[in-house]
Amino acid sequence: MPSFESMRYREFRFYWVSAVLVFFDHGMANVALGWFVLELTDSAWWVSVAVAMRGLPMFFLTIPAGVIADRWDRRKLLILTQSTGAVSALVFATLVATDVATVAMALVYATVLGTTNALSLPARQAVIPMLVPHEHLHNAIVTGTMARTSSLLIGPVFAGVLIGWWGTDVSFGAQAGFLVVSTLLLIPVRSAARRVVDRAADAKISLFGELAEPLQFLRANRPLLVIVVLLVNMGLFMGGPVQALMSVLVRDEMGATAKGFGLALGVMSLGTLITSLFLTSTAQMRNKGGYFAMSLVGGAASFAMIGQSPTLNTALAFFFALGVFSGFFQAMSQSLLQSHTPEALMGRVIGVNMQASLGTIPLGALLVGVMASLWDPSTAAAAAAGACMTISVVALIAFPSFRRLS
Repeated sequence: MPSFESMRYREFRFYWVSAVLVFFDHGMANVALGWFVLELTDSAWWVSVAVAMRGLPMFFLTIPAGVIADRWDRRKLLILTQSTGAVSALVFATLVATDVATVAMALVYATVLGTTNALSLPARQAVIPMLVPHEHLHNAIVTGTMARTSSLLIGPVFAGVLIGWWGTDVSFGAQAGFLVVSTLLLIPVRSAARRVVDRAADAKISLFGELAEPLQFLRANRPLLVIVVLLVNMGLFMGGPVQALMSVLVRDEMGATAKGFGLALGVMSLGTLITSLFLTSTAQMRNKGGYFAMSLVGGAASFAMIGQSPTLNTALAFFFALGVFSGFFQAMSQSLLQSHTPEALMGRVIGVNMQASLGTIPLGALLVGVMASLWDPSTAAAAAAGACMTISVVALIAFPSFRRLS
């Protein structure tokens, strides 16, 4: 049965609700930005470029952002980045409402979104161990994953309804409002303001040295290094292709509308939410590494079947399955990395994690965009899924210490 020990802590509750609203905004942005670019250009390539522009900052900034998260006030960093995101969403909503927005402006907006996300994500994850005792860390991480998935369950559907009834400009404006409320909820979370380690005062520690420390730590801990490699695999061959091709598959291959696209993403998030509820009570689960790799195999297979589905009704079961497996690999990767990482390295290891999983998404989106233009979206989805499954199976078989990691 689900268990929520971490919710007993007041500051974690404020943090959790704030995170719900942030990820609600992200879920809406996934639908609104992709749909706006698709309607403006009628091109899968430009949708892939928009996804890439939003994700490229993840590749370049997440590790430096991890250094910032370990040096500076994490709460102030979150407040600053979320405020910037709210202002940019409001500006872009105005441009869309006045019919001024162009593809170039959409790409600039995607880059701003990606930059604020890249700078905030390591701090957002590194805050969690500061708000709950270590014995409740797994529960807090999984509950934090629920914040993301429960938001993504409603966010895409809500965005699809707003776009269908009033247009994308209203959706972008609503995103700005959610970010403002989320930022205000961080004010009571004072435990997140303390510094884990005051490294800035130590002149002997260079920035390069701080960037190298998490890589040295992962190199000395092979099971954790395998997790990072599999996260790269996931970003390149599942995360990027899913973001780039999903709207194209739903609209062009299945003949659905924006509301149908939002419904599909909502069903996927429902599967992730159900998995997260189950995982709240599995702190003592053995062989988490093995489950992590197997969930990647199942998720990739589900994505391949979505690409082969002739109608949205047929594909909904596979969207749900993709969400179920997604809940496993998201929660397991975060739990394993944070449970086995020292406090002083937390922000930077999370930065490496984010670069591996999210920073590779734009590369995967561009790659599958080229494949889709050469072949077709369904074939491109199947090829990417096949590569993800192959690499995951090799890791599962070749590294028993990773497989037994708990």
